[in-house]
Amino acid sequence: MKTAERCTARRLLAELFAQAQGGSGCAALVLGAPGMGRTSLIHYIQAHAEASGATVLSAVASAAERTLPLGVVMQLLAAGGLAPHVAAGRSETPAEAVDAVYRLVSGAEHTPLVITVDDVHEIDDASLECLLHLTRRVASLRILVVLSGRAELARGNQAVAAECVRNPRCTLIRLAPLCTRCTESLLAEHLGADLARQAAPGWQQASGGSPLLLQALAWDRAATEEPAAGSAAGACGDAAPPAGNEAIRLAVQYVLGQLGDDVLRTAQALAVLDAASPAENVQRLLRHLGVPVGRAAQAVGALEAVGLTDGTRYRLDAARVNVLDEMAPDERAGLHLRAARVLHETGAEPREVAEHLMCAGPCADEWAMSALRDAAAQALREHDAEWAVTCLQSAYEACGEGAYKAAVRAELAQAAWEMDPAAVRHHLAGLLADHGRGLLSREHGLMLITYLLWLGRPQDADALFADLDAARDQLPELLQARLDTLHIWFAYFYPSLGARYHRAPGDGERVLGHGTGAVDRHSDGAIVLASLLTEGPTRGAVEAAEQLLQGVVLHDPPVAPAMAALISLIRATRLDRAAEWCDLLVQGSTGRTATTRAILLAASAILESWLGRFETARRRADQALALISAPAWGVAIGLPLSAKALAYAGLGDVEASAACFRIPVPQEMFQSLPGLHYLQARGRHHLSAGRYQAALGDFYACRDLMSAWELDVSVFTAWRVHAAEALIELGSPVQARRFLEEELARPGQGSAWLRRRAQRLYDRLVPASSGDDCGGRKPEGGERAEGAGTSAVLSKAEQRVARLAADGLINREIAEQLFITPSTVEQHLTRIYQKLGVRGRAALPRALARETAGPTRDPVGR
Repeated sequence: MKTAERCTARRLLAELFAQAQGGSGCAALVLGAPGMGRTSLIHYIQAHAEASGATVLSAVASAAERTLPLGVVMQLLAAGGLAPHVAAGRSETPAEAVDAVYRLVSGAEHTPLVITVDDVHEIDDASLECLLHLTRRVASLRILVVLSGRAELARGNQAVAAECVRNPRCTLIRLAPLCTRCTESLLAEHLGADLARQAAPGWQQASGGSPLLLQALAWDRAATEEPAAGSAAGACGDAAPPAGNEAIRLAVQYVLGQLGDDVLRTAQALAVLDAASPAENVQRLLRHLGVPVGRAAQAVGALEAVGLTDGTRYRLDAARVNVLDEMAPDERAGLHLRAARVLHETGAEPREVAEHLMCAGPCADEWAMSALRDAAAQALREHDAEWAVTCLQSAYEACGEGAYKAAVRAELAQAAWEMDPAAVRHHLAGLLADHGRGLLSREHGLMLITYLLWLGRPQDADALFADLDAARDQLPELLQARLDTLHIWFAYFYPSLGARYHRAPGDGERVLGHGTGAVDRHSDGAIVLASLLTEGPTRGAVEAAEQLLQGVVLHDPPVAPAMAALISLIRATRLDRAAEWCDLLVQGSTGRTATTRAILLAASAILESWLGRFETARRRADQALALISAPAWGVAIGLPLSAKALAYAGLGDVEASAACFRIPVPQEMFQSLPGLHYLQARGRHHLSAGRYQAALGDFYACRDLMSAWELDVSVFTAWRVHAAEALIELGSPVQARRFLEEELARPGQGSAWLRRRAQRLYDRLVPASSGDDCGGRKPEGGERAEGAGTSAVLSKAEQRVARLAADGLINREIAEQLFITPSTVEQHLTRIYQKLGVRGRAALPRALARETAGPTRDPVGR
């Protein structure tokens, strides 16, 4: 037997024909898998023989005519004009048929004769007997007999192969997949010679060397791609085989129709598994489908032989999809369920098992529920909250009522939280009911407290705290630590409602020295934050925060401990250091869930706005708000909104800043720390818009909240600086000076940008306000200057820029003073020069003095 590729097989048949022409008759049996080119090889030798002047007789066997005696022989006789008995309605006997064939081939003494029979595996028994008789006697005739059939002949037709092996005048040829050269030759007809040379390896791999599949790919390419006019055949993108479409679908259907039931079931099993599964998994699934153990490997080999698969993986996804599409929906779902069961039993990855369960539909079996929950837990560890929600939603829909469903509901809420905190609202009522019935685990109860605090339901959270505190001694040590952690966050987030929880778990200083860097980062974060609340920003707390950040920043840190450490640095007025750590956390959060990334971005935006880096603050606030919607932020919405509003105010875009405050916020926010951020930012916006009374109201609200909460943090005391600005505009410089003195007297390394602003305001205010009272009288000279000559020429904003420029400040310094951009300062100066008729900054002092009716200097340089 010779295994031959297309080109070699053609050469072999041509050589056999040459022998027959020379008077040495012979026969050949060509075997090959469906679609591997048997029929095209028959057509090749027919055309070759006819071109050489030979007589060609051809027949095709078919399953429909298997029961018709001598059906194939009658086709041959009819092709040679020797079938009168058929027309008369008489049937030939085998002996008569052999005699008729001999009469037919007797003419080969003068003209070579080629007889071809395709699909010989479907031949009727009488025709087979006649052809075998003929092949035993071809040696003395100028005749070539070429038979072709499937690689696996039917049991009754194996005599054909046996004859070819026994008879030295017969050649057995087994077709191999197309070689690269043959692939290139076929592709040249469709792609051109140059592109075919590039494309051949990729197309050969995609088609498995099957001429049928290769031709189908070429047709699909022609149907879906229109080559650009004048384009050179050689672009790398054009060389890739297409994904496959209608032609591939028809080709796959044909091939599968030629295969047995066991092979078809194997094709369906591999299509469902959709991976290079281990052989034992494939065999397990095939046993579920009724394929005998001994047939499984043969069936897999048959699919590979026809070019559909490479091992157990489909070469073309379009072929795999077509196999699945041909299955009935119920049959397909059942196969997915069997596949999931097999994979679960063999310890496959949870996600792989869950994917099949999702395709199978709800299944309440315990193993299926366990697999879905395991897949969800794995997805959350990998920060794929969307997939976790999908798995748990399927489990939730399938399971019955009781503690099991309560656990699944809690896990579903946790996954939904990571994707979109607003989605947790839909689960709150059920979770609270589960807790009330004692169905919710203590661990899930702690998670429920987190949701309630975030979504602005501190009273409900407090009730859960009471239940868990009462059972504290029954909790394992780890859950006790988590409970203490939540106490501290409640105290921090809701300073008034959570005031009684201002305590550290255990001996705070001792634990701070030895606990940071432990396995439970949440406990470490709570220790740092508890020390901060009870003792303030001590050196130990700052060092512990640094250690905590060093330990978590490179290791996929949980958000709460990282935020606790950042808060400690902020309270210690280490804003620059906190911003550096926050940058690292943001950079490392690319693959994290939406909620985690949004929280880190919001924290960074706040820090950047406090440091006066407004463009970075605006960008990060926008990113945070894009990741999760405003309603999803709950009371924490005050954080990104305040950062964004401060950034726009600092950039001089009053309208964009105003838009931040049109977004609805929950009323409960003003009981929480984010509400303080929000009030301060809103006051800053009012100040930029010239609404000084409204600004002062917000800054005083900040003062009152900080007093009630006993909160003394430098970044929040910035309200004094901004309130001083409003008071100056409202004509109360003495009160303004007092606020500025209080702010400047505070120790620490807060926002250098804000401190410089406070100092400049104070330096300009002191000379003119030293004798003023705080009864609301306007500073002497200042208001007259504001209302005299220049006001008729320059706008209020231009007056401020002009005064500062006349004092010698450069554009950047003016921008910092007035919370606008340097380019805005430049635009103001251009208009000022035009209105005052001067050529530049050096002439401003004299021009302003000339235009001013009273004293030339505003006490604060305004």
